[in-house]
Amino acid sequence: MDAESRVTLSDIVKLALPLNTRTLADTDARSRVVNWILVLTDWRNAREQIQIGDLVILPPNIQDRLTEPELKKLIQDLGGGASGGLMVFHDVPDSAVSLSSSLDVPLLRLPDDTSLRDVQRNVSALLLDRQTQVTERGMQLYRQLSEMSREDQGLNAMTDLMSKMTGKIVVVQDKRLEIQAISIPLNNDVDINQLTEALQQRDQLPIVLQNRKAAAKTRQSHWQQILPVSNVARLLTPIISGDRARGYMSVIGYADDLDMLDKLTAEHGAAACALEMAKAKAVSEAKKELRGDFLEGVLAGKLPRAEMERLQSRLDHDTEQPHAVMTVQFEGENSTKARHLETAVNWILSSHNRPALVHIYGGTTICVFQALRNMDEDMSTAHEFEKRLREYIENEPDFKDMRLLAGLAGPAMTLTEWPEYYQNALQAMKLAERLKLNTLVDYDSLGVYQL
Repeated sequence: MDAESRVTLSDIVKLALPLNTRTLADTDARSRVVNWILVLTDWRNAREQIQIGDLVILPPNIQDRLTEPELKKLIQDLGGGASGGLMVFHDVPDSAVSLSSSLDVPLLRLPDDTSLRDVQRNVSALLLDRQTQVTERGMQLYRQLSEMSREDQGLNAMTDLMSKMTGKIVVVQDKRLEIQAISIPLNNDVDINQLTEALQQRDQLPIVLQNRKAAAKTRQSHWQQILPVSNVARLLTPIISGDRARGYMSVIGYADDLDMLDKLTAEHGAAACALEMAKAKAVSEAKKELRGDFLEGVLAGKLPRAEMERLQSRLDHDTEQPHAVMTVQFEGENSTKARHLETAVNWILSSHNRPALVHIYGGTTICVFQALRNMDEDMSTAHEFEKRLREYIENEPDFKDMRLLAGLAGPAMTLTEWPEYYQNALQAMKLAERLKLNTLVDYDSLGVYQL
């Protein structure tokens, strides 16, 4: 039997058994070849029923009748490495587990609600047609991941499932390569710090995947890469939603240990994560629209008080605190670049220490209303935010040769002051444009520039 056609106990656990199957006995049986599956009809003549390489199922009705000594006698009959292992449906005494370990008999505990018929059918199908069973397992994974997404279980639960099925490290990253979810198997010995550092280097992506629109158009379903971590590789698939890649799915393990199931996991996992990311994007867009309606109404001064209070209650933002008001835009009117700048602003704010409302006002100008601490007039956090944003813009290839203009005003102590301070920040930004300044202009410092 060649390496491609043989089926090991590890293959059976990954491809045919329920996901919550537990390995009880501590044996090194990962590569043990299984030739067939056998359902015991009587434990007393087990030795006569079993052939070399048989994976034995102990039916619940027989296990329930076995005493502890009888169970240990059965395990002894399976010893010596001749059998593929023993599967049970109920818990077994610790002494039986210890005996299994000492005799090198793999002992698998199936979940309580497992159907004996399903186990026998799935294992037999794998033994007879490995390729078909691997494909079916991949589809089963996709269905389960899609259900988890519908139930709002989140990316972490989804990567946990994939890691449990494959025994590999599973990582989901967003478009900026920030890790959104990572699951690590219990027996992992890969340096995680070194791994995560490597994964967040954009030059580690294949050239075609570095362009998110090109990644969405490529016909290749996955890439296999050697990572700059000792003997570690990954199967990489872009997470496609719409016309571009929204993130990246990686299944990571030792270079010689990635198999067909891992490939299917990367592909089906990316498809399921695309649903999850699209859902998160829709929620984000709805929140953005709500905040936009609120800010448009406040700045225009045309929002009825009742409507303002209604929107205010749904903002998830405390408008009662003092706020710094900032306006930013690229030199020259460009609505497309404004949307890209808005994305950059939101990304910087995601790790900023103060919450803020952001909106594109007038098509080209980004207005940022950043909350200060209660009754705090210290604007240093706003200056810090603008500094981080400018550093990001200067180092981002998409914004090459773009001049960032920024104006600041505040603090606005009440919501009714927001329109006035917005106009002040806008005036400061216009001065930065007129004087070709590459720094933040504070409205309170306009006198200095006029001199």
